[in-house]
Amino acid sequence: MTKVFISYSHSDQRYVSDIKSVRLNRNHGLGFNDKSLQEPIYNEEGHVNRRPPHDSASYLVRQEISRRLQESDKLLVLLGNDTHSKLWVEWEINEFRKLKQGSDILVMKVPNSFGGAPKVVQQEVYDWDLNMVSSWVRD
Repeated sequence: MTKVFISYSHSDQRYVSDIKSVRLNRNHGLGFNDKSLQEPIYNEEGHVNRRPPHDSASYLVRQEISRRLQESDKLLVLLGNDTHSKLWVEWEINEFRKLKQGSDILVMKVPNSFGGAPKVVQQEVYDWDLNMVSSWVRD
């Protein structure tokens, strides 16, 4: 089964949940292994790391996300109103390209979103369409 990492702004968690719930519906053709982080990564003091990716304090987060990206076959990037300014989304796109030679990235706007894509996005941006996601996962 295809392994997919979903990159998104946490303000768009609702749409990630929608994708995951459809994925669990046996009557829908969307099936994949989710390689995204399920829980936050904590620092030595037990706090959630909220530092940008270039910060040395983010090493453990970068390491875990990089491992999960390496295990993934595809990267789904969800674009909401503020995704264009999210450094972690940009880092995940660049890291996936580095690890996978830029292969198989789908960029999709969440419903009612008017935000742009991070500057590193080179792919066409599609409107929200779970049937397209299903087809892309199967390709």
